[in-house]
Amino acid sequence: MSYVDRMCFRMMAWCLVPLAASIPVAYAMDAVLKLPAAIGGPANQSDVPFFVGIIGAGISLILFAIQGFRLWRWRLGKTVDCIVCGCLLGDEREGRWGPYRKCLGCGKNHSARVG
Repeated sequence: MSYVDRMCFRMMAWCLVPLAASIPVAYAMDAVLKLPAAIGGPANQSDVPFFVGIIGAGISLILFAIQGFRLWRWRLGKTVDCIVCGCLLGDEREGRWGPYRKCLGCGKNHSARVG
């Protein structure tokens, strides 16, 4: 696995979290909404579980679009990249010796100080 593949995996894997979280929530909501019918009450035909799944998928698509835009800017050379492997750098963090950025490919830390 190359550094670029690792960078893309690290960027895109988190985009699936809202979709993966919305599916069990939708199933749980569907089970809760069917409880009154199970004990002899009126049946509830709600579309809320469907909309929860759609919202999770929509959020995942938005996150994929954001990460795709970041990759597009990296391919054009308009972002800060790693001096070791050339991959995209993550967000600026505050560390022990000042602000730094972590490479999404090789995982090395790079100082964010200017000068």
